[in-house]
Amino acid sequence: MVSLRPATAADVPTLRTVCALAYRDNPLMRWVLPDDATRADACAAWLGPALERYVAHGRVDVAVAGDAVVAVAAWRPAGVDLAGAGAPVLPSPAGVLRALVGATRADEVLTALARSAPLAPTTPGAYLNYLAVHPEHQGRGVGAALLDAGLATLRAPGAGTPWLATTDPANLPFYARRGCTAAGTVDLAPGGPTLTVLHAA
Repeated sequence: MVSLRPATAADVPTLRTVCALAYRDNPLMRWVLPDDATRADACAAWLGPALERYVAHGRVDVAVAGDAVVAVAAWRPAGVDLAGAGAPVLPSPAGVLRALVGATRADEVLTALARSAPLAPTTPGAYLNYLAVHPEHQGRGVGAALLDAGLATLRAPGAGTPWLATTDPANLPFYARRGCTAAGTVDLAPGGPTLTVLHAA
């Protein structure tokens, strides 16, 4: 039996691990962090600071099986800049990425990702940055339960249009079944992954 609840600061180490294992073979992570041997650790290091900020200033729901957090959905509320939320705190997600892959490569990655901004909804609502399910619990409807729970409240009238992006084509039918429609794509690099932006209208 899986239950859902809001994340707490105490969950952050587990959230890092769940995301790292869930995203280890994601096309974006393979492009940014090409070393198979270190990708899971590098992914946890890169995403960790962002997850801390999401728990503190965003909306983060987790799925719990027994006593273990097995999945996470992290939303950035509309109009909230999580990178600048509150007093400066180190490490920053961008700073960690620069430490992992070098400043030049990090700037290339961040610039490529930023090219998706024009595909945001006209009235953007909450942005789903992370939906991750531990590999041992995938295919059981856990991610769907988290997404549906978020959308049930975030699709409220006047709240803007929730949206998200993915580089994994296998995810597109999953999101389509929940009413998400593709707004466009961005090729992040020649021969690299394609980022699809979806609106959950």
